[in-house]
Amino acid sequence: MIVLTGDIGGTNTRLALADVAINRVRLPEVERFRNDSATSLDQLLQSFLAGKPRPQAACLAVAGPTDGRQVRLTNLAWTIDSGQIASGTGIPRVRLVNDFAAVGHGLGVLDDSGLATIQTGEPRPNAPRLALGAGTGLGVVLTAWSEAGRYRPIASEGGHVSFAPTDAEQDRLLAFLRPVFGRVSVERILSGAGLSQLYRFCWMESGRAGEAPALDATAVAGAALQRLDRVAEQALALFCRIFGQTAGDLALVAQSTGGVYLAGGIAPKILPLLQQGEFLAGFRDKGRFAAWMERVPVHVVLDEDVGLKGAALAATL
Repeated sequence: MIVLTGDIGGTNTRLALADVAINRVRLPEVERFRNDSATSLDQLLQSFLAGKPRPQAACLAVAGPTDGRQVRLTNLAWTIDSGQIASGTGIPRVRLVNDFAAVGHGLGVLDDSGLATIQTGEPRPNAPRLALGAGTGLGVVLTAWSEAGRYRPIASEGGHVSFAPTDAEQDRLLAFLRPVFGRVSVERILSGAGLSQLYRFCWMESGRAGEAPALDATAVAGAALQRLDRVAEQALALFCRIFGQTAGDLALVAQSTGGVYLAGGIAPKILPLLQQGEFLAGFRDKGRFAAWMERVPVHVVLDEDVGLKGAALAATL
C-alpha cells in the first residue's frame, strides 16, 4: 500500500511516499522543507505531490495535540485540517496523529541499527514503553500492549510538566528561568531553545563578565562535544542530567519496563555525552526506586525517520 507520510514540526516538514506492509515500512525518498518557506502546509503538499502517483491514504505526524482531524501546532502558527487536505489533494483517507504518537508506532519497525543502547536493563515482553525526545520542543509518548497484538501509542503533552529541581544548582536554574517564563516546564530546558538558556545560565554561574554570547543549540552542542568552550560543556552536562531526571520520572509514571527510547533531533547528536554518565545518574537517582531504575532498558533512537515510518503505519490502521 502506498501512503503519504509526513512529519510536521515547528521548524521543518518532512514528506515521503511510503510502501507499507505488515510490520514493514519502506521509504524510498524523503523530502525536507523549511516551514518558513511556505504560508501553509497545503502549499508544501502541492509542491511535493506534483508529478507523483496519488497515494491511497495519508497520515501526518503533527507537533501538537490533535483529535485526528484538526490541529493548531504548538510551536508554529499553522492550523491543519485533514478534510481540507483530502479535498485539496484527492487522497481519500487523511489522518493526523501527534508527532510522538507516530514515534510510538514507529518503534515497532526499528531494527538494531536504528538504536544505540545506553542501559541494557531487564526488558519485559509486552510491558509499557516510553519515548521522549528533545528538538524544537519536548515530545513524550507512552505505548501500551493491546489486545490486537501490537503496541498502541497513547498521545501525551508530557513535555509541559513542571521542572522539578533536585539540587542547589538546579534551584538556581529555576530561579533564573522563572522571570523569563513564569511557570517553567521541562520543555523550557529540554529543547533547542532550552539548551541556549542553559548556556546563558552556566555563563552567569561561571562568573564571567558581560552577557553570554547568543549561541543556538547546534553551536552549544558542537562547542561542548569538541571541548572548545567550558561553559558549553557545563551546559550540555546539565542538559543531560535533567534529561535523565525527566526520563526517569516519566518511566516511573508509566512503569516502562519495556524500555525508554530517546528520540528527537538532539539525542543522536549528543550520544557520546548521553553515554558518559550524567544522563544515567539523573535517570537512576530515584531514592527508594534507584535499583528498579537500573532494570529499565534505555535506548537512543538513531533512525531519524522513525516518526515518518510510524505515521505511515498509522495510515493503514
